Amino acid sequence: MKITEITNSDELVEFMTEPTQQLVELLATIDGTILVLGAGGKMGPELVQTLVRADQQSGREPRVTVVSRFRGERGCRVKQHMANLGVEVVQGDLTDSDFLAALPEAENVFFMIGFKFGSSQDPGKSIQLNCVLPAQVGMKYSDSRLVVFSSANPYPHTRPQDGGSAESDKLSPKGVYGWSIVGREMAFRAAASGHSRQKVCFYRLAYSQHLTYGVLVDLAKMIRDGEPISLGMPYVNLISQRDAIDRAVRALAICSNPPTVLNVAGPIVSVRYIVKVMAELIGKQPEIVNEEPPTALVVNDDFCVNQFGPYRDGVDDMIEAVARWVIDGGEDWNMPTKFGSVAHRY
Repeated sequence: MKITEITNSDELVEFMTEPTQQLVELLATIDGTILVLGAGGKMGPELVQTLVRADQQSGREPRVTVVSRFRGERGCRVKQHMANLGVEVVQGDLTDSDFLAALPEAENVFFMIGFKFGSSQDPGKSIQLNCVLPAQVGMKYSDSRLVVFSSANPYPHTRPQDGGSAESDKLSPKGVYGWSIVGREMAFRAAASGHSRQKVCFYRLAYSQHLTYGVLVDLAKMIRDGEPISLGMPYVNLISQRDAIDRAVRALAICSNPPTVLNVAGPIVSVRYIVKVMAELIGKQPEIVNEEPPTALVVNDDFCVNQFGPYRDGVDDMIEAVARWVIDGGEDWNMPTKFGSVAHRY
């Protein structure tokens, strides 16, 4: 199935959790348990389901434990969904030191916890979740392989025609959130420096796309609703969530000490181009405001593509699929990305 052929939420979940053959083959060689911390977020449920499907296809029983607070109505649904998958579900607050200490050991850990929206208003919480907790988790799982969900946010804005920021480029964080992302990586790096058996990959993700949320969903809804669209952030990277999940799991193979840095982003695409194509599909003329600056927060993912091969889902297919999904009133998580926040204050 192509992303443009999805017609309902069940097909969407099936599509987003389909493991590649390379992922299945990797998990067949990865021994030990898998622990997903912060599994209740936007990517967590589908990453877990992808892991379960890949384990099943490789002939293994599910060996995944998930940890989250599972708050509210959505949290309850996600918790039940994960229990139905056959994984071990642990509910609790990782900032509780006793709860963290009591968690089971695991050979493979995905750290998916973070605090972005509201970080400017609550910097203490941002530092707690993005810096202090990573230090504690890094110390607890000192012999494990860890894929640490990070962000491309601290990269400087660059000229898109130059290809975007690479893993070796100097970071230039702005605002509480950007600095706390740097703090997260430094906390895990410090833990790894004192534990030679620990292996880490910093998974720097930019602009993962889904049909229920993402930059493309934001733009499609703005066109549909007649809201002005700013070109203050003139270019973005686009990668489908299932390709982002594939890279996150396969990053287990490149964890190292000192940590490996992995940009996961997809092609660099003009916002003006996205809006033009979507406007034709939606049948409305958008109002475009602000001049296009010469630079944008865009990322070079050549290392990722060279390491793992091409992505499955193309840019034009993603744009078309999102536009049609929004037109048809498909499921909407109502989670704006605020990708156009040029000052990076969230």
